[in-house]
Amino acid sequence: MGHTVSMSELPSQQPLSAGSDGENPGGFSHITALDGIRGAAVLLVLIDHLFWSNDHTGSSFLDFVSAIRSSAYIGVNLFFALSGFLITGILLDTLEFPRFFRTFYARRALRIFPLYYGSLIFLLLLTKPMHFVWSGWQYYYLTYTANLAVNRANAPLNLGIFNINHFWSLQVEEQFYLFWPLVLYRFRRLETVLRISLVSCAIILGIRIFLMAMRNHPGFTSIYLPYGPTFSCADNILYGCVLCVALRTCWRETVLGWAKRVLAASAIVLLVAGILNKGLYWANDSFLPTRLFIPTLGFSLVGISCAALIAMTLRSGSKTQLLFQNRTLRFFGKYSYGIYVFHFSVVGAVSASLRLFLNSHLHSKAASVFLDGIATGALSVAVALVSYHLIEVRFLHLKRFFSYSRSATTRSSLKAV
Repeated sequence: MGHTVSMSELPSQQPLSAGSDGENPGGFSHITALDGIRGAAVLLVLIDHLFWSNDHTGSSFLDFVSAIRSSAYIGVNLFFALSGFLITGILLDTLEFPRFFRTFYARRALRIFPLYYGSLIFLLLLTKPMHFVWSGWQYYYLTYTANLAVNRANAPLNLGIFNINHFWSLQVEEQFYLFWPLVLYRFRRLETVLRISLVSCAIILGIRIFLMAMRNHPGFTSIYLPYGPTFSCADNILYGCVLCVALRTCWRETVLGWAKRVLAASAIVLLVAGILNKGLYWANDSFLPTRLFIPTLGFSLVGISCAALIAMTLRSGSKTQLLFQNRTLRFFGKYSYGIYVFHFSVVGAVSASLRLFLNSHLHSKAASVFLDGIATGALSVAVALVSYHLIEVRFLHLKRFFSYSRSATTRSSLKAV
């Protein structure tokens, strides 16, 4: 079609950048509501992990609340979609910049590696005095491949109070971004990238369907298999990528106009599935058809819903944008990475003993769960604040050595076929 779309043509009139960590390659202002999206994502993760409880309490109301809590894992899917959207924007805006790959990978490493590898090195140093059992898992974590080690589901990993199981999502993203810049650099034309992305989403859905069909086969016994490996969950990143690319084509207004309806339709289907399944958590004791629907088509709908929600924040002055510009959400968005990295270990360190103490004084398990979740959440935020200001910002400042030079070349404006 020959129509060119530059960043400045986006309907919000606010070109996009990665937001709160200073990742702003083209010198453009970022949409603050996207920081709020990130904050909402980490709050959903906290709700899921900090307020864990018995799913069968004997109280219909508490079981209903527990079902909602267990469904909050979709915060990870929201992280995925937002990451795909933002990182794709950075890559598209800098394709013609000098040292494209070197700059991207260096800046990515400075943002992600310090906490990830710092945590692993800390735990490895504690292995002997704390009698940790790694069973070889340390090599998978050090190479960002633990999420792919599905054949080691029964190998013990015992790190005491420390929990790094949730690092699988960080591994998914790093594996994806090892190859995604190569795809964009090689193909470039927006419609070609869209086709590749959508076909990939369909293939990944097919993989999930296959894995669920084979779930009772001896070689496919891990209940998390359709969710953790990159080859079966990266479509949730790709839906964010699709949104980012589509906004640079002549379909921009169509995409933005349909976002609300797509979110509503997807949410209704997921709500019905959630009611039938007693939550969107699929790896449970239920043998309802929804247990097959949720980790297959359901996961796709979650990713599409997340992308639609992001699209709804892009219209300047919209109610959705105003909602996610909330300062509290943006605060959590700013410190979300540290919160995500540390919160599970905070839970392991204090939650069990704190709940015992609260139960003995309050004589109410529901109140103990709630107060424990608030306390461990606050402690997780405190640890993240210390981490950000004492560790992370020091590495973020090093990004100046890997800056995108606008003076060296003209910012690319890619053609839609």
